Amino acid sequence: MPRLLAAAAAALALSAPARAGLEVTALGKTYTPDDARVPVKQTEANTGGSTSVRNELPLDWKEAGYFQRNRDLGQVFTPPKTFVLDAVVLRTGPSDAAVLAGTPGAKVFVQFFEVTGEPKINDNGTPVGAKAKHGFSTNHRCDDFLEGVTYKSLRVVKGGVFPKVPPTRDADDKPTAGDAGKFHYLRWALTGDDRLTFEAGRRYAFVVGFEEPGRNRGFTLANANKASVPDAPALADKHDRYHGGWGLRREGDGTLPPLMVPGKEKPADPKVAERLTRQSLFADGDARYKLSPTTDGYPDVDTYRDHEFYLEVTYPAGDK
Repeated sequence: MPRLLAAAAAALALSAPARAGLEVTALGKTYTPDDARVPVKQTEANTGGSTSVRNELPLDWKEAGYFQRNRDLGQVFTPPKTFVLDAVVLRTGPSDAAVLAGTPGAKVFVQFFEVTGEPKINDNGTPVGAKAKHGFSTNHRCDDFLEGVTYKSLRVVKGGVFPKVPPTRDADDKPTAGDAGKFHYLRWALTGDDRLTFEAGRRYAFVVGFEEPGRNRGFTLANANKASVPDAPALADKHDRYHGGWGLRREGDGTLPPLMVPGKEKPADPKVAERLTRQSLFADGDARYKLSPTTDGYPDVDTYRDHEFYLEVTYPAGDK
């Protein structure tokens, strides 16, 4: 049985209620967090790279042998004090894929999880000195993934619409002249009366994504990724930007490793093409939200990645 499908049997993101009550607003190129209301944050972003949230049709074929899989992205975090979450602030990345043409106006969601267990790095058989089996780099860290944790879904919050941030690629998927959409801050605000409370010292996570597939539907998230560091595997060392958690992803139907058939064109065999397509698409309906997130992906992992993020909160009465 493929690795993630086997793990999902033990670490399935359990069904949780969906709510309307998400409002996403564009904040522009600058954001100054209020220290009294932002107890959790990671402020570093690489200027040379980013990673994509997407839910696209048609799928984009890659010569390495796979369709670019549809993906949700997020972050594990640990509250230093108990709080009620008001909003998550994220930042788009620096590449020309920062905001694709089909993104403004698309429906988006945020999903929250409780994270239990103790994370352990699996080096995927590529220890220090070996080359990664997959990844944008051959550094040994580039296919490490985490085991030992379970993600229990707490809530899916829908109703948000991606704001009218200027796209950085046009309808033909060519770079636009402007860069207003690059490094652009977005506030994902929770507007319902029954917002979630997160308890001090416990691990939680969020992921964001598109509700439905569409053409050129994707945006990137700014992040600090230390997978290229040649040091031995470690979660919380001098390179780790946020010790309270790690980056997350959820790709396609969750199969890891996915089928890969290298070539300039997708395979002519319809059964093979169907399998590649199925592994690259999200399941329909609520099944998509039941799939557990992971740090493992193709061709990249999130084990050493921390997104730039800020949690705007309200403290319970009498607790600041």
